[in-house]
Amino acid sequence: MNNKIIRNIGIVYESRADIERLGAGDPELSYHWREPEELDAVVSSIESLGFETILIGAPDTLLENIIRYRKNIDFIFNLSVGFVKRFRLALGPALYELAGIPYSGADPFTKMVSQNKVLMKGVWGQMGIQTPRWREVRSPDEIRELDWNIFPAIVKPAYEGSSVGITAKSVVRDKFELFDMLTEMMERLQMPYIVEEFISGREVKAGFIGDCDPVFTGIIEDTCEGQPLGDSFLHYDVKKLGGYGKHALPADSMEVSALIDDCRRVYQYFLPCDYGTFDIRIDKNGKHYFLEFNADATLHPVRTLAMCCGLNGVDYTAMIRMILETAFERQGLRWK
Repeated sequence: MNNKIIRNIGIVYESRADIERLGAGDPELSYHWREPEELDAVVSSIESLGFETILIGAPDTLLENIIRYRKNIDFIFNLSVGFVKRFRLALGPALYELAGIPYSGADPFTKMVSQNKVLMKGVWGQMGIQTPRWREVRSPDEIRELDWNIFPAIVKPAYEGSSVGITAKSVVRDKFELFDMLTEMMERLQMPYIVEEFISGREVKAGFIGDCDPVFTGIIEDTCEGQPLGDSFLHYDVKKLGGYGKHALPADSMEVSALIDDCRRVYQYFLPCDYGTFDIRIDKNGKHYFLEFNADATLHPVRTLAMCCGLNGVDYTAMIRMILETAFERQGLRWK
């Protein structure tokens, strides 16, 4: 325990302007900058809790000024998610580890594994956590050789998040649509893809805050006109434009309780971790299937974790406070 008192908090994040500056390419395929509404909400909440904030910007800015920042900040609130690279989520935490600066969120291992759908599905398989049947396609040469006969199926980039690379056409009904979609998207995004069994039914999100003992657990359901999604799904345009509603689910029902237990097992596997969210589908028979573990969960006020909190009685500033308290406690830091 270093018992360090935290007064100044530096915030590391990417802005839209960093896409061009860092050569990340097409903004629509690099949709990981922090929107002004999210940054403003985080800064306002941290300052309302009595801390000074310093907006650092992207990890390369921290690196270029590391000596000055090591003197001027006590803690990093990590909002960095990087662009394009298969290890983009790990870059910020790896830098903070090397610099010896305490930070929020998860460590480089958890960030990188949770970003990679192939690795995550391997973890779920070892743990006995149900996930839809799937295959990885690593190159265009493998498309025609793909042995796949499960339809409908959904086509997803292997290393992306926020539904980047998932369009309204990503659910395919036969091999012709599958091959066409894989060819188009691999050419566009230049990375491996996975083909995954599409689970028709309900889609829910679970939010966790806390380390060894979660201090918050909440679950919400995505809806379309008040109804379960069924054959609909959350592709990039829907998420960007906010086309669906959400409502809280009672955590004490048998169906939700079993789902939360599985979430907790996965969450504990990846500790240390201050917060995260899960994307899960529930079929017509009530069986749940894990799609994603998001150790890079956005803190935007109207996105998943904030909605999990808000719809379960925890306001935004209280959410940020819980994240800070969790990060401080696990690193032996003291509140100002």
